[in-house]
Amino acid sequence: MENIDSSAEHAAVLRTEAEKRSKATNAWIDRFEPDELTPMAVRQAFNELHVHQIELEMQNEELRRAQLELDMARARYFDLYDLAPVGYCTLNEQGLIMEANLTAATLLGVIRGVLAGQPISRFILKEDQDGYCQQRKQLFATGETQSLELRMVKKEGAVFWVQLQIAAAKDEGGAPVCRITLSDVTARKMLESELVIMAHVDTLTRTLNRPAFLEKASREIARARRTGMQCAVMFVDLDHFKSVNDTLGHSVGDELLKDTALGLAACIRETDMMARVGGDEFLILLNDLESGQGAQYIAERIREKFNAPRLIAGNDLFITASIGIAVYPHDGDSLEDLLKNADTAMYAAKESGRNMFRFFDLEMNKNAVTKMQVERDLRGALDKKEFVLFYQPVVNVADGRVRGFEALLRWFRTGGGLVFPDEFIPVAEETGLIVPIGAWVLDEACRFGKQLVDRGFIDLVISVNISVVQLRRKNLVDIIKSALDQNGLRPELLEIEVTESLCIESFDAAVEILKAISALGVLVSLDDFGTGYSSLVHLQKLPIKNLKIDRLFINEIAKESDENAMIPAIIDLTHKLKLGVVAEGVETGIQLEKLAANRCDYYQGYLFSKPLPADEVIPFMEAHNGKQG
Repeated sequence: MENIDSSAEHAAVLRTEAEKRSKATNAWIDRFEPDELTPMAVRQAFNELHVHQIELEMQNEELRRAQLELDMARARYFDLYDLAPVGYCTLNEQGLIMEANLTAATLLGVIRGVLAGQPISRFILKEDQDGYCQQRKQLFATGETQSLELRMVKKEGAVFWVQLQIAAAKDEGGAPVCRITLSDVTARKMLESELVIMAHVDTLTRTLNRPAFLEKASREIARARRTGMQCAVMFVDLDHFKSVNDTLGHSVGDELLKDTALGLAACIRETDMMARVGGDEFLILLNDLESGQGAQYIAERIREKFNAPRLIAGNDLFITASIGIAVYPHDGDSLEDLLKNADTAMYAAKESGRNMFRFFDLEMNKNAVTKMQVERDLRGALDKKEFVLFYQPVVNVADGRVRGFEALLRWFRTGGGLVFPDEFIPVAEETGLIVPIGAWVLDEACRFGKQLVDRGFIDLVISVNISVVQLRRKNLVDIIKSALDQNGLRPELLEIEVTESLCIESFDAAVEILKAISALGVLVSLDDFGTGYSSLVHLQKLPIKNLKIDRLFINEIAKESDENAMIPAIIDLTHKLKLGVVAEGVETGIQLEKLAANRCDYYQGYLFSKPLPADEVIPFMEAHNGKQG
């Protein structure tokens, strides 16, 4: 625009200069009287006129060049005006479009020619028209440029976001007009919207995340307090989810979580809310309940839905859920209390066998407090040297000689007396404390095994139980090797016992680690056989030397029952696999007779001996076996 104004100004100056020269020439000629027009004067006049004419032609040529530059500048201006990345419109005082550039027409999805005379408000979304009108009025009232973001509608109906700037101006006649710039900001608004969603939504399952859930749930509880209605918090945790990640990979695990979110959403009402708050943990808030039965109904729907195989990424998965429920106001007056109590109830469902739901009660809370106390004391037990190992003999059924000892962990809590493994081992596994405790057990058992060797009992095998948490650690093999090397115990005198359920949960990973342990020369046994769902294929792939029959079967051996009939079959199958059989929990002579009749290899139990403290083992061995050489 500045170039156009400069060219026009230059042309005007040239015109004025030419007019001045023409007038000067005429004035010079007019001063002569007719009798003074001598030939000499006429020649002089014509010469000067010729010079003026040449100068005038030069000025005319310069004027033509200036006009051409002016026309080119105007063309460039209108090209830039039309092709600008933003739309430009000029509106009269009534808001009608006087002119618009090509970009504005393209944004609105119309031909530029039809815009003239149209009200700009025609293209503004109805819900945003009031905001535009207020800004335009304020512009004419104050003269200050106004800026706002609103939604406009193309001719075909598509809605898009624009940033609108309105500036006051005057037309050539001095009438007030306004000039508008339109910038398409749809992409930015969509990004902002996505960022808002990301701040409140779990990106994987598209459910609420924890902060958003806590904020909304707090409002719902406050509303329930005002209305007198009940609401409930449900804590949902998938059973054995980690085994899916470990065996099938995290991508399948992610698909399972997305499918779980869809399944839960199908079980709750539109007014309820749900969030994913952890790896495989979901929170649900059920509002406007008349009683806890509404929560029970939804929990039953969830169980029913998840009690069927699900096809996830080409895999048939049977993954159930454990659910804890806390009801407002019975189980807590605040969201914090409800969350804590629902979590407690969920763990109670896990401990009861999984695939079920539990309502919170005070007894459950009491147990949770006790559990917290156990965890707190457990953290300092190693440093305080409160753990000891007891040793229960494993005996040959045929000749009554001791094959070895199973190392059994006991905790003598300071000020609290003896704590049995059933009370603290689950807590140790949940907290990860079982890892350092397990390492201590291995080292202590190897130390004691070497002590037996040094006393002349050179063939006694020390058995140590390994938990699932330890088996998942990649350094387990190194820990075992270190315990053997540091204590100088031969590998064949150490036996590692793993539970049947442990192997099933992460079978392929367990096989690899157990093979590495077996490669050290350490024996491997399968404990608690019969309590899980082992198949013959599993048994054939595991590098085990012995199989332990769970005491539940031994208790039934003297009875006429299906369990009694299974014992001979288990022993026979195990022998065909070239494995030894150990019976646990043998307490009566009749049980031992039955085991002997069915060719069981070894047994342990109170019939022969209770677990012994370390200082009683050697005297016990000298009394029953003599020195084994």
